[in-house]
Amino acid sequence: MKKKQTIGSNPLDAYLETAQQKKATPQQQKTTAKQRITIHLTVDLIERVKDAVFWQPGMTLTSFAEEALETALKKNERAHGEKYPSRTQKNLKGGRPLS
Repeated sequence: MKKKQTIGSNPLDAYLETAQQKKATPQQQKTTAKQRITIHLTVDLIERVKDAVFWQPGMTLTSFAEEALETALKKNERAHGEKYPSRTQKNLKGGRPLS
């Protein structure tokens, strides 16, 4: 005797099929690829950001940082008059800024 299925179809199947169909194109993968950077910020600023993220449902430290950096970059580009050209060297110089 064949065992009767009690649950029926998996309700996530429709979602998973949709998610698989929406795989990113190479251009989308380029813009959504993530890379880690390390920066040093004041403890006060870090705590204020953590508080802001805590009180914003669905926000993460990463999404907050991405939004803040994007806003600051657009502001700097407007002041500069255009987008900055690509770097001529692969890596930035590390260490303290020159006075």
